[in-house]
Amino acid sequence: MKHYKAIIIDGKKCIKRLLGFLLLTAVFSLIIAGLFSNPSRFTDTDFLSEHIIRQTIPAADAAKGGYQTALQKTADSLKKLALRFLGFDPSVSHSILTAELPFTKQVQATPLFQISQQATSKEVATPTPTAPVTIPEENRAPIKSVDLSPDKSKSGSILIGNETSYSIDIQGMLNQPLSLDFSLDGPKVLVIHTHATESYSPEGSEVYDITAGDRSQNIEENVVRVGKVLCDILNQKGIYAIHDTTLHDVPSFNGSYAHSLTAMENYLKRYPSIQVILDVHRDSIVYSDDTKARPLTQIRGKNAAQLMLVVGTDEKGLEHPNWRENLKAAIHFQNAINQKYPTLMRHINLRKERFNGHTSKASMIIETGASGNSLAEAEYGISLLAECVADYLNDF
Repeated sequence: MKHYKAIIIDGKKCIKRLLGFLLLTAVFSLIIAGLFSNPSRFTDTDFLSEHIIRQTIPAADAAKGGYQTALQKTADSLKKLALRFLGFDPSVSHSILTAELPFTKQVQATPLFQISQQATSKEVATPTPTAPVTIPEENRAPIKSVDLSPDKSKSGSILIGNETSYSIDIQGMLNQPLSLDFSLDGPKVLVIHTHATESYSPEGSEVYDITAGDRSQNIEENVVRVGKVLCDILNQKGIYAIHDTTLHDVPSFNGSYAHSLTAMENYLKRYPSIQVILDVHRDSIVYSDDTKARPLTQIRGKNAAQLMLVVGTDEKGLEHPNWRENLKAAIHFQNAINQKYPTLMRHINLRKERFNGHTSKASMIIETGASGNSLAEAEYGISLLAECVADYLNDF
């Protein structure tokens, strides 16, 4: 037995589809006619989809006026029919694309051609700069520039801040030659950092956070960076120097001098030619009102952190037979620097503590600026010292 399929024709649907087809044909006829009716009105930028639709369908640009004629009424009628049968408004360009490409509805009514323009644009948006870290008002304290060079009436003179009970004959030591032996091959200077994590204030800082630390394990921003400048200049000027970049105050700050002493002894055992040991530090000067000092001078029009040589003694009972030799070397270095840069150096600081000074006859600490200085100021200051010390040692 054969089976037959019944075919039911819905007359209303057919008529609706036929009218839609005829209307769509009329719309595209208008577009084509508009494109060629007045081609001179287009420029290169006019061939964006939105502009073409506006120029070829007058109703789409009705807001500009000039089309309030029978053609306008015709366009309004076409728009109503299009909304009913096609599902889009020909006066809104991106609605045509949205109706034909349903996925564009996900773009929240953003015209597809505008997305394309953004993707090919040569203009790159400038990222919003990160806002600077704000220090809470209650934690703020000022950074103050101070001149800690000797009395201006005694510019270039050598002064000693003597914290010991020993008497010192500065001129007598200056008249005596240093007892250094540069006859052995190998490095002559060791640059080391007992407190390697000591760091500086950001460039241009006028305030600081009293609750924040001023140490860093990054050797590009702490005193290890300053020591590199010192070592590089000594080597450039013919004084063979080596640089120990170990963080001797990590993990324990309290054991840092014992740790750096072991390193010094190992270097001296390996390189008996070493005569000068420079332990580069950074000072910290904070007044009773929490103001942080920034020891500063200007040399050749640039800001330079002021420096201080520190020499230890045996007054606290630790063996240190050569402390006077260390002080004599510091006096000679200071004198050489003062002759060229009379405001660069602070006074020489003579202390009761040994500070590993017993390891050589020219061992001393260099306090390179203070925590209120910037790294750039410290680097410039140490470069000037290095220049003078190298010249002195080359003439030794």
